[in-house]
Amino acid sequence: MHRGALRLVALAALAVVGATGAAAGAAPAPAGGGGKGAIPQRICSVSLMGDELLFLLVPPERVVCVSSFADDAEASNVAGRYPASVPRLVARTEPVLAARPDLIVAAPWNDRAFLSGMKALGVRSLTLDAAEDFEGIERTLLALGKAVGADEAARARAAELRARLLGLERALSRAQPLVRPRVLSLSHLVVAGSGTTVDALIRRAGGVNAAAAIEGHRKLSAEQILALDPDVLLLGQGLDTDAVRVLRAYPQLEATRAAKTGRVILLPPRLLTTVTPFLVEGAEQLARKLHPEAFR
Repeated sequence: MHRGALRLVALAALAVVGATGAAAGAAPAPAGGGGKGAIPQRICSVSLMGDELLFLLVPPERVVCVSSFADDAEASNVAGRYPASVPRLVARTEPVLAARPDLIVAAPWNDRAFLSGMKALGVRSLTLDAAEDFEGIERTLLALGKAVGADEAARARAAELRARLLGLERALSRAQPLVRPRVLSLSHLVVAGSGTTVDALIRRAGGVNAAAAIEGHRKLSAEQILALDPDVLLLGQGLDTDAVRVLRAYPQLEATRAAKTGRVILLPPRLLTTVTPFLVEGAEQLARKLHPEAFR
């Protein structure tokens, strides 16, 4: 959409919201003010990434909206954690403006046109960096902490993350010799290669990513997966399923070494898809399944 047309649409939406607010009795202005450099007090997250990070950093009363995925029991690590009074929204002009945010926290995959429209209306936004590993997660956490005036909380959460990773490393050092199995993370024939948080999770859990030669996420044929022939299959599945049922849907996978030896591990999808500090829980759970002898 042309920039001018987008601005007109956004302004029209703002007028509607303003008229509605006036009819119901105008709400007070955001506590943090809208000035540049002011600490935001009315923060709106439009991605699950932002939902999870803000939960770790600020009290819920400063969050005026979260994404529509916040309560997704399979994908979200903060399901049910935000009060019911906090709207669950999609990244669209009207509902977000109705929440009167003074900062929008977005992810790289959010609609740029939406963010441009917010900027045209003078609403600040911060697009978080997409992390590829635990170091990137920590950088994003600290950057958001600085942006929302929660430096101390961010540093504390970062220290907690490092401590848990160190504890995991120490536990794995007790498994001597540490034999690192080749692990393939698989979801609907899409594998997670190098440069992904799943790759970081596998390595921290004492495994080797069987798809490390592939960059990013890529869908493979059953033949290509068989050629990788991993020692372990890592599947993102809910707790209401089992490995047998999953393999039944993809009978070709039964020919892999992992399936033949019964080394098929299920983890909740929320621990494999997250790009926030909650990923460390996935690494801890996977490590216990790969190397139970290190945690006895």
